[in-house]
Amino acid sequence: MKRKDRQMIQAFIVALIAVLLSGVIALADNASLSAPAEAVIGSQIKVTWTGPGDQYDPIYLVEKNGGEDAKSLSSTSIISKRNPVLLNMPETPGEYDIVYKPKSVGSIAARRTITVVDVPTSIDAPETASIGEKVTVSWKGPGNSYESLSLYENDAADDAKALVGGTVLQGRSSLSMKLPEVPGTYELRYMTRKTRRILARRKITVEGVDSSIEAPEQAELGATITVKWTGPGNSYDRIALYPEGAADNAKSVTGASILNSSPVSIRLPEDPGKYELRYVLNKSRQVLARRAITVGAVESALEAPERATAATSIDVAWKGPGNRYDQIAVFKAGSADTAKPLVSRAILNEQNPLPILLPDVQGEYELRYRTAQKGTVLARRPITIEPAGKLAVVFETEGTITSNAAASGGEGAVELILDASGSMLQKLGGSRRIEIARDVLTKLVKEDLPDEQKFALRVFGHKQANACRSDLEIPLSTLERNSVAKQIAAVNAKNLAKTPIADSLAKVPSDLSGAKGPKMVILITDGEETCDGDPEQVIRNLRAQGLDIQVSIVGFAIDEPALKEQFETWAKLGGGTYFDANSAEELSKSLRTVISGPFKVFDSKNEVAGKGIIGGAPIVLPAGEYRVETVGGLSRVLEGVVIKPEETTRVNF
Repeated sequence: MKRKDRQMIQAFIVALIAVLLSGVIALADNASLSAPAEAVIGSQIKVTWTGPGDQYDPIYLVEKNGGEDAKSLSSTSIISKRNPVLLNMPETPGEYDIVYKPKSVGSIAARRTITVVDVPTSIDAPETASIGEKVTVSWKGPGNSYESLSLYENDAADDAKALVGGTVLQGRSSLSMKLPEVPGTYELRYMTRKTRRILARRKITVEGVDSSIEAPEQAELGATITVKWTGPGNSYDRIALYPEGAADNAKSVTGASILNSSPVSIRLPEDPGKYELRYVLNKSRQVLARRAITVGAVESALEAPERATAATSIDVAWKGPGNRYDQIAVFKAGSADTAKPLVSRAILNEQNPLPILLPDVQGEYELRYRTAQKGTVLARRPITIEPAGKLAVVFETEGTITSNAAASGGEGAVELILDASGSMLQKLGGSRRIEIARDVLTKLVKEDLPDEQKFALRVFGHKQANACRSDLEIPLSTLERNSVAKQIAAVNAKNLAKTPIADSLAKVPSDLSGAKGPKMVILITDGEETCDGDPEQVIRNLRAQGLDIQVSIVGFAIDEPALKEQFETWAKLGGGTYFDANSAEELSKSLRTVISGPFKVFDSKNEVAGKGIIGGAPIVLPAGEYRVETVGGLSRVLEGVVIKPEETTRVNF
């Protein structure tokens, strides 16, 4: 290349550099910053800028008059031309510079001085408080998020570890703090977030609290006792039970957490001995109060027949602690106490005697009283279960309602109890359960019930939500088919209505007080008792009064095996039958069967050995010879009915 050409290229490059430099100088000349003249330590401020505004251009804070290489104390970046940007202030007061250093310029293009100042800071808290107490601590100060307000040992070094920590959140002016469980003088400190500079201090004295425990000196094993206490009453402090002499750091036998209330209930162990109740603080496990208590054994015994028939129910009278969920259980003779019981029944509300449904296999067995917690056996009684047979009484034509129907033309009565609670609004096969029930009952009263039948209808759940209301819709009277059908058609279920089965059954004696002779009660329900009643006990009371009442139950669309079993038990106790219906057809057949004809079985001593429903479930009887009589206006009798062990005898009318 000729010298002249090189000179021309060099001149062009110099001119180009001059143009570029002039553009950079122009950009630098156009840059500026706007921010508050003063800010609080640790706060976050808004900084408005003008200039190139390239992606990630930095804006940062330096010591006042810091040069191009000054260390950044806090920084932010311009992202997507965002304006203004946020910049954090230091936690030390003084004068600082905010600088803007565009990448395209390579040097500081704008500078702005800002003064960072302290804020008068104070702490407000109680002068004294109880050990473990939760107190409210408020403050005045910077109030920047994640500054701390914590508790320290008195005269602890500034860099000591806090005993209890509290975090300041912007926009709030107080926090809750749980104090230590050791009496003494402590110090609250307000500190900045990063440098941990202490801005305020306040003393607080934590005092002990008089504590005591009041409880029985002795109690039965497994009993639930009431323990009154005085003390701090901090949440999750405990009243705990320990063996006498156990170390304070030992594991408790049982106990209850204190939730700001006295007294508390504690269920005692099932091992007799000397124990100690202790008030124990939640965190430190310090014991504030003690009370000795002796847990003693209790006289226990069982009374029941020496012999009984398989698959029948017997009453077992008991003596013992009677604690809730203690059990009366049936075991095979000689089986270990740890074996699984063949049959068990929990003691609830101290029910005594307790009905037990025996196993259906003959042999030698043992009744045992078992405690709820450990299954400790407190009493035993042997029982021989003798073989049983079953009796099934049917019609010559299944489902036929004959002239011997319940109280036909006589002085007996039929009462239907219909469940119209909220669950009856559920659908079954495209129709609501209550609609199916109405249709079936309408057909029953218009076509199936005998003429001159004494009839009553009780309904619950159809008039008031969230209530346990039961109404006698049709008082006892001679059946008027069209009128009764019209009243049934007007019944509808009420959403959220409850199921007062026990209360409805308890009203039966009053409902049927005008009837003489046999009385049949038929409960139609799709759910369990929800009004805290005890239907089983009510049925027992009905039978105990000597009233000639037979209670049968139709479970409609029941899908819980345990509930079906419960209903079956109730029906057996009521001298009736349980029917499981899952469709309109099954519901209709169940009702036709239950009203078709009750019968009684008499033994050789002319005593009633059992009751049932013609066409219903077979009844269990000891082996032997019996007389079967229908109950109704036209009585029929079958003599010499023989029941054989482990066989089902079928007879018909």
